[in-house]
Amino acid sequence: MAKLNASRTAQYALHAEFVFNLTDTILATDGTVKAFSVAAPIADVIPLPPNAIVIGGDVTVEIASNDSSTATITVGDSGNATRYLGATNIKATGRTVLVPTGYVGVGENVRIALANAGANATAGKVTVRVTYVVRGRANESQIA
Repeated sequence: MAKLNASRTAQYALHAEFVFNLTDTILATDGTVKAFSVAAPIADVIPLPPNAIVIGGDVTVEIASNDSSTATITVGDSGNATRYLGATNIKATGRTVLVPTGYVGVGENVRIALANAGANATAGKVTVRVTYVVRGRANESQIA
């Protein structure tokens, strides 16, 4: 049986964000360049290191999508497309908090998928923010 000692280290939470307009393009996960306004772009937008644990974050719609039909975003990774956020409307401004799951990643990137039913948006701006820690990382030593 291993003898465990109290933790003597602490780390800062790391914050990353990805901002996009629906008129922008990105290299999609299928290797093609796609506009965010097309029917179903999927892209890796925030790289995470192995042993990363997402502890917070949000999706903020700064300018609502003007797609002629429904428009949603999901946030996950290659193992689970909705690990942090299920389909959420981007046709209205506002902030939606990510739902941390306690999942310890093996190096998957944060992935977004958009479902733009009309595929004809000419306006819209969204920010995806992720807060995470990395298991085994330490920034500070502290005494008891």
